[in-house]
Amino acid sequence: MRKAFTFLELVFVIVVIGILANFGTNILVQTYTSYTASTTNNKMLANVELTLKQISNRLQYRIRSSVIARNGAGGAFTGLPSAGGGETVIEWIGYDIDGWLGTAVSTLPTWSGFIDVDDNGPIPPALNAVSSGLYLESPGTSTAAVNAVIQALSPGGGSGFANSAIFFTGANSDVNRSYGWNGIAQNIHSITAAHRVTFGGTATQLADGTVGPSSFVNTDIYENYKLAWTAYAVSLEDGDGDGALDDLVLYYDYQPWEGEGFAGGASALLLQNVDTFRFVGVGETIQMQICVNEDALGAGDGGYSVCEEIAIF
Repeated sequence: MRKAFTFLELVFVIVVIGILANFGTNILVQTYTSYTASTTNNKMLANVELTLKQISNRLQYRIRSSVIARNGAGGAFTGLPSAGGGETVIEWIGYDIDGWLGTAVSTLPTWSGFIDVDDNGPIPPALNAVSSGLYLESPGTSTAAVNAVIQALSPGGGSGFANSAIFFTGANSDVNRSYGWNGIAQNIHSITAAHRVTFGGTATQLADGTVGPSSFVNTDIYENYKLAWTAYAVSLEDGDGDGALDDLVLYYDYQPWEGEGFAGGASALLLQNVDTFRFVGVGETIQMQICVNEDALGAGDGGYSVCEEIAIF
């Protein structure tokens, strides 16, 4: 009786095991590669969709005529409808939706959005040092509540009601002069869209917030307004110093009507590894596209890439 394998049998078994091992390794590599590709693509897609949603959530509460495009913090700007589509910064003023929706204490808006055009009078003597003209009466508004909301949202409570501005619905505006995009603080008069306001004599009174003695005299007053305390900017820039514009950053808590630019505001990193950031204005709709890439396997071939678009009405 034979008690061992022959040499030929051993060779045959080794060859079969080698063939199976080769196929198994290839299957394992392909499985790992497919898993990595699927995981990376899903992660990138989720990040892009989340970023577009964050931007869209802010843009839907924009002062529509205020949206501009520019290249870099110090670049020249143009109204979005006139932009060429290759700019790296989209910037706009958003009205105070948080105050408009009320607070935890009251479900009523902190500012009503209405001006009583028949009830404007002299500011009380105690405020004559701030302004010697007229106030605006805004029924249903609580300037103290507005101030509390703004301070809660502003990092470190650095902004408040006295840094806010109102924008009259239906008023003509010139994006080049009306919002402070050129770094020049706005006065109260009718050539501007951003009317700076501060505390009046009562909770419903809006006084002229222009620095120095001023008033609402010679200002076109409309019945409806929006109140804003910050502008926003989304900027594609070089965040890691490698010379590539691949970081998408959100800026907020700055007031152009006070002559401030977005570089001096608070910021938050939205997205990295950005290949493409495009936006165009079509009527009052904004179309935006973001593409990102990631070299998950370190192959140096550009790795994986995804693109997403959104229309913001």
